[in-house]
Amino acid sequence: MQHPKIVKNFICILSLSCLGFFSTAAGTFSPDDRNKKPDDDKKAKIKRDDTTKQVIQSEMLAEAGDESIDTVQILFPSHDLYSSWDTSMAHPYHFYEAFKGDSVIITLTQTADCGFSMPFRGGITSEFGWRKYRPHYGTDIDLETGDSVVNAFDGMVRMAKYCSGYGNCVIVRHNNGLETVYGHLSKIMVEPGQTVTAGGALGLGGNTGRSSGSHLHFEMRYLGQALDTEDFLDYSKGTLKTNTFTLRKSDVENKYDLRALHSRHKRDIGLTRAERKSGKYVKGGKSFKGIYKIRSGDSLGTIARKNHTTVKALCKKNGLKLTSKLRPGQKLKI
Repeated sequence: MQHPKIVKNFICILSLSCLGFFSTAAGTFSPDDRNKKPDDDKKAKIKRDDTTKQVIQSEMLAEAGDESIDTVQILFPSHDLYSSWDTSMAHPYHFYEAFKGDSVIITLTQTADCGFSMPFRGGITSEFGWRKYRPHYGTDIDLETGDSVVNAFDGMVRMAKYCSGYGNCVIVRHNNGLETVYGHLSKIMVEPGQTVTAGGALGLGGNTGRSSGSHLHFEMRYLGQALDTEDFLDYSKGTLKTNTFTLRKSDVENKYDLRALHSRHKRDIGLTRAERKSGKYVKGGKSFKGIYKIRSGDSLGTIARKNHTTVKALCKKNGLKLTSKLRPGQKLKI
């Protein structure tokens, strides 16, 4: 009779099954679970949603030689253009290092997007360009503290924090590679990693940071390079001037790179280092420290007489000919 042996084998199998069950249960309900606090699950979710840490982990995997697709970083807009997703610095990217071609075609909105929304419908109080002693990389829009500021295009919040001269600032990155900047807010209503659509509230207007009155400082940047928003937006109508434009490296060099243009201008009019440092300038057609600003009706002869010099000396110092045409506003070394 083999029944006792069969029963014995059955008991062994049952014992092993029970052992596996309790081992699984022990792994699922560990002793640590008994010590969990009510908010631990919420904290764990926040930790999982921390976009900064996700990208850092992704970059560490890439450095370690992981060949799998970085699905975490692909979730961020324009991951193929930017090498990182920085939630702490406003402008960690450098255009001339990242922009490899001569030009790029940028489409502002796609059919599936929510379109475009003006961040705030108000008058322009300061334009893009050199202002007093520093470059102004954005467009200032008049508003009152507490007015709602909305997102211009669909995208994802990259930075939302207090940031030096910007004050309370939100930066949104878009799928086309552009980033929009919203500065001087009194209140921030979004956080990094949050997906936002055109027209979605980002915060409330204010007067924080380097600001002399309530307004919105609005910028459009591509790979870190600020662009003149008035080239693309019609502020009086609250609409886009064009939905597609071509950004050329020559445009940046000749129009948007304000510091380089300022330095080039000073070099062109022949100011010395000492003159640049002291801030000497030309005003009202009068000569200040050897520089004369041409006015309408001036000729080489009249300029020479006014400044007690000769036409020949003026031509030699400024590389001119007797037949050279003079332009109002042009500056000459005396």
